[in-house]
Amino acid sequence: MSLLRDLIHAGGTGGLNWHVHAHYSRKRWQPTVQLIEQFLAQVEPQSDHLLLMGGSAGWMMPFSWLARFKRIDAYDIDPLAAWLFNLRHGKYLTSTGVTVVHHREDALSRLPEILQAHPHACLWFDNVLGQHRYRIRDEARVERELNELKTTLRGRSWGSLHDVLSGPTDGRLLPAGLNVWTHHVTAKESTDAAFAQRLLASVGAKDVWQDHLTLKVFAPHTPTTWLPWSFKANYWHWLQAGWQCA
Repeated sequence: MSLLRDLIHAGGTGGLNWHVHAHYSRKRWQPTVQLIEQFLAQVEPQSDHLLLMGGSAGWMMPFSWLARFKRIDAYDIDPLAAWLFNLRHGKYLTSTGVTVVHHREDALSRLPEILQAHPHACLWFDNVLGQHRYRIRDEARVERELNELKTTLRGRSWGSLHDVLSGPTDGRLLPAGLNVWTHHVTAKESTDAAFAQRLLASVGAKDVWQDHLTLKVFAPHTPTTWLPWSFKANYWHWLQAGWQCA
C-alpha cells in the first residue's frame, strides 16, 4: 500500500498525478519554462558537478542548463522520477557526455551528509522547497528549516526555483511573452507587503492564496527573479528564482 501511495502521490509532491498533469500542461507552461531558461543562462555554476534536488522528471528544466555539467547527482523521493527524467533528458545528456546518477531519497533531511559526500558540487533546488510545507505539516518547523538553508549552504555555489505564492485567479489572460511580467528585486525587497500585492493584482488573484513559507530562503542581498506560472488555467503560482555564489 505504501508503494502504491508513493507511485500516485510521492508524499504529496509528485507521483503519477503530478506527471500526468505536467504532461498535459506542457503547452501552457512553456512561457514560464522559457523564463526559467533565461534566468539559468545568466548563472555561473562554479562547478561542473551538480546536485539536483527534487528535479522530478525535469518537466520545466531546460536542456541547456543540464548540459553545462559533467556529472549530475539527482535526488528525489518520487519512484517515477528517475525513469521519467531519463526518458525525457537521458538521450540528449548522454550525447553531450553528461553522467546522471539518480538517488531516491529525501535530500533535505540528509543535506549535511550529502554535502559532505560531494564537497565541490554546486546545488540547484528545482521547485522543491515550496513543497516542504506539504510534507512537513508544522509551519514553524518548515520556516525554520527553510531559513536555515542559507547557513547550511554557506561557502557553496547554489540556487533555487521555488513557489512563494499560489492561488485562484479571475481567468484573465496575460499578454504573450511573459517577460513583461517578471520582476527583478533583492530577496529583502521581495518581503515587502506592497510588492506581494502588486504580484497578486497582476494575475487577477482572488479568494485566499497559499503562502509557501519560502520568502527567507535567500540571504537579503541576493538578486532574485520572480516568474508567473499558469499551473492551471485559473490557478497561478508566483515563483522566485535566485543564485548565490560561494
